[in-house]
Amino acid sequence: MMLSPRIVIVDDERSVRSGLCNLLQSDGYDTDAFETAEAFLQDKSALADAALLILDVKLKGMSGFELFRQVAAQPSPPPVIFISGHGDENMLWYAINLGAVTFLRKPINVDTLLDYIRRELSAREERP
Repeated sequence: MMLSPRIVIVDDERSVRSGLCNLLQSDGYDTDAFETAEAFLQDKSALADAALLILDVKLKGMSGFELFRQVAAQPSPPPVIFISGHGDENMLWYAINLGAVTFLRKPINVDTLLDYIRRELSAREERP
């Protein structure tokens, strides 16, 4: 039996974490959620088991962009989707230039989010 891909959400808003977890679980994914980048980094298995990360840009403590840089330095880092309620087109291009899959503004269009997730995870499965 194949395990469901695990998607990790790092967002300081409890309602966002809960809503995304519920959405992703209803679509067949396993999830982990963290309030801060620091809490995520302390859980060594969270990064090791992650198929994809959804990171809020503005977090308490370390920002989502700072967390991305630390994750990107790891061997075989998972793909990242950035989310924020405060972003603009400049933030989108900054995120893309860092190497993120995309940047989505809150409130998030769930169909768009799920499309990005499915495409990215399918592309990863096809790579050798």
